[in-house]
Amino acid sequence: MLAASPVARLKVNMMTKSRVSTLFGLLSILLTSCGANTVPQNYEFDPDVAPGASKAYYEIFVRSFADSDDDQIGDFQGLTDKVPYLNELGVGGVWLMPIHPSPTYHGYDVEDYYAINEDFGTLADFEEFVDTAHDANIDVIIDLVINHTSYTHPWFIQGKENFRTNNFSPTDETNKANWYNFYWEGGIVKYEAGFGDWMPDLNLDNSKVREEIANICAYWQDLGVDGFRLDAVKYFYISEAQKSIDFLSWLTDVVRANDSDAYLVGEVWDDQPTVNLYYGGMDSLFNFAGAGTTGYIIDNITSVTGSTFAFRIADSQEKILTINENGLMANFLTNHDMDRSSGMFIMDTEARRKLAASAYLLTPGVPFIYYGEEIGLRGTRGSAQTDANRRLPMQWTSGDDPWRTAWPEGTTYDMTKQVKEGAFELLEEPFSLTNHYKKVLNVRNAYPWIKDAIVDDVAVANNALAALKLSSRDGTKDIYVVHNFAAEEMALDLSRLSDDELKIAYDIFTNQTRASISENNLTLSAYSSVIFEKK
Repeated sequence: MLAASPVARLKVNMMTKSRVSTLFGLLSILLTSCGANTVPQNYEFDPDVAPGASKAYYEIFVRSFADSDDDQIGDFQGLTDKVPYLNELGVGGVWLMPIHPSPTYHGYDVEDYYAINEDFGTLADFEEFVDTAHDANIDVIIDLVINHTSYTHPWFIQGKENFRTNNFSPTDETNKANWYNFYWEGGIVKYEAGFGDWMPDLNLDNSKVREEIANICAYWQDLGVDGFRLDAVKYFYISEAQKSIDFLSWLTDVVRANDSDAYLVGEVWDDQPTVNLYYGGMDSLFNFAGAGTTGYIIDNITSVTGSTFAFRIADSQEKILTINENGLMANFLTNHDMDRSSGMFIMDTEARRKLAASAYLLTPGVPFIYYGEEIGLRGTRGSAQTDANRRLPMQWTSGDDPWRTAWPEGTTYDMTKQVKEGAFELLEEPFSLTNHYKKVLNVRNAYPWIKDAIVDDVAVANNALAALKLSSRDGTKDIYVVHNFAAEEMALDLSRLSDDELKIAYDIFTNQTRASISENNLTLSAYSSVIFEKK
């Protein structure tokens, strides 16, 4: 008999809105069995699989996530209320997009690094959220935007005035005129601002600026923050990659001195060879080569080339580890700067969305789920070219949703095209996209070491199949992950995976058809995944 491994299904009573967490019922799916393919049975949740054990992250735009006080703005209390949802989904970390005061809706132009955006609540509300998340085994990282500030930041206002009036010495690093890169042009004060005049670049060569950045990091770490997402890493020093890398190395040391387990992940939106360079300065970077409509995850699924996907994953990791032995790819499908993943496929949309989730969530490294991705939330930049369309309100229920926020400033998205069902309703449907994410995260959490695993692609005869051997760093554990990228059943001779006798540990099917084994030949259903262990 093949080993069975269950995954819970969450049931939520959404009759009233409350600051008290909703009680969740558990319903799971029997994943594996011998014999004929059958509809799965209900099964009790496996208590041995700790939610969040493998530290998959969930990216949240606070303004659009959950409103607790009916002002139509997402807030920290709303986040706190939704920690049970995140816990049951199985994530082990959240990344909060900018939470500081800012003149813009998106917050990537900070005007006070030591304060909370009052739209989201108070510092006490934030601390309550962090404590609640930690109680649920969920880490919290926040956006650290230090390439630039807002032009409304007091540092900039004072610095510009000092420069204009020549009230500074070029050698005085305490003077705010030296905290930015000011210059005269045509009798007008100009300054370096790579992302627009409203976001002036900081002078990261200034030792007092670095000292202030170190103080900022320590302040938030003292409040319980577990690390930082670093914005615009390759622009720290424009066209000077090595200086940016050296700065990252310095910053990593600063943060790790406060907390040796702190997690930092950097944004270098570029091709894989360019991204890899920055592993010389930090351990984890977003894998943009795999993400988005043109990334290799979607491309290989669309072209039914699972073997190419397996090779890309193994090859990418090998190149990273030659630069940094602790290197971790941060894998994702989409984020706040990209069109949402729900629109990336033309045919077999739901099944392919599920396969895409399985593919990147079961890859070594640190996966990042963009809020709403698990419910099929929609949003494209559109002809108006506005990123607000990509940051639309999370949908919790259909109809009158008491937690739903207002649409963000500047959105032009057609509301009638948005997903109709909310997260809590989709959790009631055993084969919904939401439950698929929950299932895959449960499987990932069954192997907490998968984050640091070494991956090898396994050559198989069928190009539609992606076969990966994942091994723990200490060499004591192995699993085999096989994905079927095709729209029909595929067969695999298991002897290609290993000389050892294997058993199915998890069968992640996208419909109601299980995998089956006969005489060491695996039959894998369309768009599904199977995890094998040695008997």
